[in-house]
Amino acid sequence: DKGWLELEEALALDPSDTLARFGFGLIHLCRTDYDEALAVFKTVPREANPSMVDGATATALFHLGRVEEAEELVEDHLSLYSVDEGSNVTSVKAMLLANAGADEAAEETSQLAVKVGMGFKHFHHATYNLASAYVLLNKPAQAIKWLQFTADDGFPCYPLFESDETLLSLREDDRFITLM
Repeated sequence: DKGWLELEEALALDPSDTLARFGFGLIHLCRTDYDEALAVFKTVPREANPSMVDGATATALFHLGRVEEAEELVEDHLSLYSVDEGSNVTSVKAMLLANAGADEAAEETSQLAVKVGMGFKHFHHATYNLASAYVLLNKPAQAIKWLQFTADDGFPCYPLFESDETLLSLREDDRFITLM
């Protein structure tokens, strides 16, 4: 809620600040309001930050069950841009592959996402996707490891951890309960 107010203030100062507008989409994403998140992301030009915009848009599409659109966006991004800043898109690809049952490819892509993104200031968004991928791969220890990393690296979004349906299978795991 505090972040929302700060974004409103930023847009009042500069209505053309597309990354501030993008922030509203991230808040919707964290609140699992995926339709609202997608609506905001569609107003942000890809060029504002291609990895952030495409990664977040693909994530919203995935959670809305629009998997094919998410896959198309991810592949389009990875073919157009030589750098996936922070592994925002590569991590979504890992999640999509895990969801499709392509376990080996999902694991390889997860490892690539770590290699590409480690050390990036906002890598925690990608690691959240990696946690989701590992849940889908039925590897709860790895999922919790990446959730812990996500929280420790600056994205301790416990309401999202608690409400994201992708993480449902972790809810009874003692390690998840301890993390929460």
